[in-house]
Amino acid sequence: MTIKPNAFPSRLSVLLGLQGVVLTDEELSHTTERYPRCRGKEHWGVREYVRRTGVGAREYRVVRGSSIEDVYRSVERVRAAAVGTALNELDSQETPG
Repeated sequence: MTIKPNAFPSRLSVLLGLQGVVLTDEELSHTTERYPRCRGKEHWGVREYVRRTGVGAREYRVVRGSSIEDVYRSVERVRAAAVGTALNELDSQETPG
């Protein structure tokens, strides 16, 4: 993971835009903050969790491999999957260094 912190939000937004997904400023800020904490080389994936309260009672979290730390959460599986796909694309574009 060698993405420069100031480039990450714009690169993520562009990749999500290609999928027709736009994150709110709050979602983008949260994801930008959480991304460096989720180190590793494993692919990003989406896990489904049951929420204790609320409509729908499901939450989808984007995590790296077998980690329990999430980088993004949504009640919409499609949005979470788009974030996971975009993060995998970002990681694949990076050169080792």
